[in-house]
Amino acid sequence: MIEVKVRLLRGSVFFAGECIECEIIFTNVADGKKETCSHPCNHVNNDFSNGSNETDRLAWASAQIHCQCTVNESRVVLPTTNSRMDRTLNQISSDANASCTSFVPSRGEQGRCLLSTQPKILFCDLELAPGESRNYFYSDTIPFDGVPSYKGHTVKYSYKITVGTSRVQGHSKLLKLPVRILSLQGLGRIEQFLCKQENSHNPFLDDSNPETSLLDLAVDILTIVTSKRNSHVYNIVSGRGSIGKFCLFKSAYRIGEEIVGSFDFSESLILCLKFSVVLQSEEHIPENSRNPSKQSSDVTYSSFTSVQENCLHTKKTHLVLPIPYTACPEFVSDLVCLKWRLHFEFTIALSPLPGGDSPVQQTTPFTDNASWQGPSDIQAETMSWDLPVKIIATNPLHASSISMHRTSSTMVF
Repeated sequence: MIEVKVRLLRGSVFFAGECIECEIIFTNVADGKKETCSHPCNHVNNDFSNGSNETDRLAWASAQIHCQCTVNESRVVLPTTNSRMDRTLNQISSDANASCTSFVPSRGEQGRCLLSTQPKILFCDLELAPGESRNYFYSDTIPFDGVPSYKGHTVKYSYKITVGTSRVQGHSKLLKLPVRILSLQGLGRIEQFLCKQENSHNPFLDDSNPETSLLDLAVDILTIVTSKRNSHVYNIVSGRGSIGKFCLFKSAYRIGEEIVGSFDFSESLILCLKFSVVLQSEEHIPENSRNPSKQSSDVTYSSFTSVQENCLHTKKTHLVLPIPYTACPEFVSDLVCLKWRLHFEFTIALSPLPGGDSPVQQTTPFTDNASWQGPSDIQAETMSWDLPVKIIATNPLHASSISMHRTSSTMVF
């Protein structure tokens, strides 16, 4: 029996354009199976015991990274393509024997293989004695323009590292390890610009500057974009007058950050009884990708974190909305456009409340408290407002620390 183990050398989250490295270990565990019996077993079949001491042979092993695209066919129609990959997959699926012996990473999965790297051969004709192991290192790069990992209502993009192997004249076995890919717009162009600058250096001068990795470059870009503090103040106005003001201290946030804003109801003409704010994603489907036979909306909303507060007689307050690490940064592909927004709902009174505007009625300079009884019934209405926000990727090391994705996978055959 052969045990195959794939182990990522870093976490399970990467930027598009980064090099993904993993270690692949092949072990003959026949010796371990024999040692499970700690006492003499006279009834063991001699043929089995002799076979366990023999070497095991694998014909070949290959590794590849691919991105599988799955859609909700009731809402989205995949464009018809005549690429070489699709023709190959169709040819393999039509031949039952070939589908069992060929290395097809997306075999058995729904949807379409959107992206795949070149398969790399790890070995040919490998012999392993009982208890012997062989280690191989596999590395490959996802293109900068690759879509990020995303699981939406209508479209799903998933990346996997697939290791395929087979015995001589045997069926191929596949071992898959999911990874998460984050995209950062403009990272590829900046990396190309820095490479051109490095190539233009004088070769006769000593270049003592340390080489900057792609991860450090991406983190610097994220820090520059999200550290810009530029407060935006929005007037919240209904058809009957001003409700208040909302201040957002910046417009771009990283995954895992907190959206902090403040409300000011001190100059409002209409009483606000309650407000709620929800962080929502907008999943837009292009017109050329919609299913013409289904009359459905082209936008799907998903709610993540929310906050609500009763704000009657409140002059100023604030909100804190955390962005979960599992959220996907905004991106645009051929099938979907993902955006983010803050959805506000304000419950406002239709008429002034009886008994004064505030529970604190200072009749003398020495009065510092008072009591106020609110009405049992208030006529109110709800007003909604949507504010777009920009959410981009985060440091993959931070996302990997709390990710639910495994960093290793094992199979025995």
